[in-house]
Amino acid sequence: MDDKRFDKRMELLDRSYKKMPVQTDASDIIKAIREEQNQSVKKRRPLIHWPYAASFLGVLLIGTVLALQLTMGGDKPGDGEGQSRQAAKQPHKNETLQAEMKDAEALYDLRKTQAMERLGFNEATFSTTQLDKDAKGHLVYVESIPKRDYPLGEKLDWVDRGKDWIEESLRTPDMMIRSLKDGIPMTEAEVWTKEFMEKQTDLLPIYEVKLNEYKEAWEPHIENGEINMKSLNAPQPYPGEFRKMLDGITNNAVQLTYNEKEDILETSINFEYLDMISGSALPDVYVSYMKTRQSILKAGEFTTSWKEAGDRLILLEQLLKELPEDSAFRNEVSRDFDLLYHYFVNGGVDQPIFSENGRLKPEVQEAYEYVAKTYPSYETGGKVKEVLEELSESDYMEPERWVQNPPVIISSETEDIYESQ
Repeated sequence: MDDKRFDKRMELLDRSYKKMPVQTDASDIIKAIREEQNQSVKKRRPLIHWPYAASFLGVLLIGTVLALQLTMGGDKPGDGEGQSRQAAKQPHKNETLQAEMKDAEALYDLRKTQAMERLGFNEATFSTTQLDKDAKGHLVYVESIPKRDYPLGEKLDWVDRGKDWIEESLRTPDMMIRSLKDGIPMTEAEVWTKEFMEKQTDLLPIYEVKLNEYKEAWEPHIENGEINMKSLNAPQPYPGEFRKMLDGITNNAVQLTYNEKEDILETSINFEYLDMISGSALPDVYVSYMKTRQSILKAGEFTTSWKEAGDRLILLEQLLKELPEDSAFRNEVSRDFDLLYHYFVNGGVDQPIFSENGRLKPEVQEAYEYVAKTYPSYETGGKVKEVLEELSESDYMEPERWVQNPPVIISSETEDIYESQ
């Protein structure tokens, strides 16, 4: 082949090459690769999709178990009916309990209203009393009962118990006095006395505060340093609250005394009224105990005369002899006796028994002689007589060392034991 022919063929090939479409475009190449990958995945996809298969098997298993339970349950007719009956009874039980609780709430409202009337207090004043606080506490207890996981019978018993506590809490002193009967056993008398004293200890200070808010009402009835109760209780154009309170004071055995030094009315228990209304039903020993709860010693000084302090000592000794051996009051009375006797024969910093010149004060000597002469059969009387004799040896001048100890008081029951041996 000559050179000319070769060149001509090469020229034709070059023209043919230029007419061919371009195959190296980037987008076409990427598209081709993706199509190839998809075809590869389709070829490798497994015939079984295991997650779907596992889900199907789980559903099948659960269905089988439920079917078995239903089948077995069908062999015991009546179970479903029993559950239905139990469910039907539950609302009835709840209704019974709720009804009892509503009764407790109604009881509280009723007894509260009655107590307010008996005491002569308005609602604001009554809410400060321990009576109301205790009753509210018992009502809260009742309201908490449905939340407890116990049988209905026990819950109903607790509600009844709560009602009894509400009743007891809202019993006013006048109701307690009228409930006393002749021949009350000593154990019951002590329980009654304890409860009565607790309620009076709560109420007396409240009466004092309220009374002295109405000073302009009672002040005109002060005569010769004393409150004239007859004129005070006579019909007067008093404020309504004061009038009601006066009625409550009378009915609940509250005694009023005018404190001239402080220019106020003070309250205490009216034992004469208590004795009159109860028909002397309460044993004397418990009446005496209540009388001794009104202390005559304040900040180391007697609030009464020395002779009256001597009378109180004798009363305390008598109590220690007459109270039952198992009485809860014995320790309290014994402490009071020892403390009072100490101040009676030793004096105190603010109320010494010797004057500045060292001689026994006349009023103290007179009180000692009174006790020794009036109560010779009492251990206190005998002990005070010994004190007098010792002082007489020094012409009633203060000895160099003067310390007197209280006598040991033996109860009548213990004395009987000693005498029988």
